[in-house]
Amino acid sequence: MGAGRAERRTRATSTLAAALAASVLVVSGCGSTSTGIPVPVVAPRPTPPSDADATAAATSTATPVTDGRVADDGPAPTGAARSGPDDTVPGGSTPLELDGGPPTDGSTGGRVLVPATTSPPPTTDATTVPATGPDPDDPTGDARDDDAPVADPSRRAGPPAQDPPGSATGASAPGTFATTEATFARLAAANVAASLTIVDDGAISLSTASGPTIGGAPATGDSPMIVASVSKVVVAVAIARLAAEGRLDVDAPIPWAEIGLSPDPGWADVTVREILDHRGGLKKDRDSWFDEPGTCRDHIPSLLRIPPDQHRGRWYYSNANYCLLGLVVEARAGADLGTALQRLVFDPIGRDGVHLTTDGLRPDDTPYRLAPERLSRLGGAGTVVVSTDDLAVMFATTDADDAAVLTPPSLFVDQYGTGHTGTVDGSRACLWRFAATGTVVAAAIAGDSVRSGGALCDLIVHAVAIDLGIDAGVPDRLR
Repeated sequence: MGAGRAERRTRATSTLAAALAASVLVVSGCGSTSTGIPVPVVAPRPTPPSDADATAAATSTATPVTDGRVADDGPAPTGAARSGPDDTVPGGSTPLELDGGPPTDGSTGGRVLVPATTSPPPTTDATTVPATGPDPDDPTGDARDDDAPVADPSRRAGPPAQDPPGSATGASAPGTFATTEATFARLAAANVAASLTIVDDGAISLSTASGPTIGGAPATGDSPMIVASVSKVVVAVAIARLAAEGRLDVDAPIPWAEIGLSPDPGWADVTVREILDHRGGLKKDRDSWFDEPGTCRDHIPSLLRIPPDQHRGRWYYSNANYCLLGLVVEARAGADLGTALQRLVFDPIGRDGVHLTTDGLRPDDTPYRLAPERLSRLGGAGTVVVSTDDLAVMFATTDADDAAVLTPPSLFVDQYGTGHTGTVDGSRACLWRFAATGTVVAAAIAGDSVRSGGALCDLIVHAVAIDLGIDAGVPDRLR
């Protein structure tokens, strides 16, 4: 590593270490299971199936949600300022919600993943949650489901001039993610369960987890977890696969009759791509997505009785978009959403175990402290239960056809790359791909130790960037 790069990496590591030491919430430790052995990932295009088939953690003045209040994620009110790393959370503020199985062999035509082995779980002493300031995606101090950027992420400016991602010269030795592992250890100690997977240079370079499964076994990187709005990326990949197979035109109108909906005539020409990009005119309907009876299909008609909102054509984040896209996937795949996601997204990479909260949690899943039924209305917007191993491999093996669909603003953007975050009470998730290196990181926690999925990404993405030698500061998804 060059002297200048090494010096900058040392300074960045020291800065993050100091931030981690500044935490305020003390919790008991828990064991973890970790894999550091590179595991090759191969990514041929699947054979089309037949139609018959964290800068922030919770502070002492920001307490976890306990009352079930919810709000859809999206832009802050006009004029809301970005919270800087030295700002403080308003006293007494309460976060709100917003809106591997056996691998296949080459004969299947699927993307192939060789399974990893795991080491015995070490124990971790009681420690503290990292606290580095308020969530930059949450300028009001209220955690919001999905932590969507304040501005349209497709309009983000380029990376900072200093230490831009792209010059990976002098990066840390392959397979070493010491800063990331230290950051994860603190998250692991602060939550019921946690999981982290990194795919780098075409291999799973790190797969680590902590806590138990519902069945009592130690969690691993392949243990399914509730990932909140990171579900949207899985649904978007399914849409991309349907488009690549010629079963869906993303630039054509939503097939309303086929999905069994009769909206106001104003919705007739709204396209699949507009809905993917949160530009179709759907309202947030902030208070209706959680803790209410019924499913996505039951709820979405109430949002379509009036024409698209005046913001059609502009990015306006709403869970309703991916609730609707889940219904499109079901119709065109000819299967329920869970089965369709498995066939379209995870069968091609030789992974299994994905399911929905609407089907209940399974013994191999990590715990969720609330009733999973409270998420039922989200559908494709937030009901996916999947492991970080599966998410990371999925994102790392997307191809050019997928990339034509997986574009901002359906994905969030920062100075490192693109991805998505997820926040619901009791769960946080982060999925990110680094543009400079192709590295993918997926992380999830069963708990509320950090205020939002954006805060989780702030911690994990920054730590991985330091370990890759491309540190450009705390992720900024607001530019």
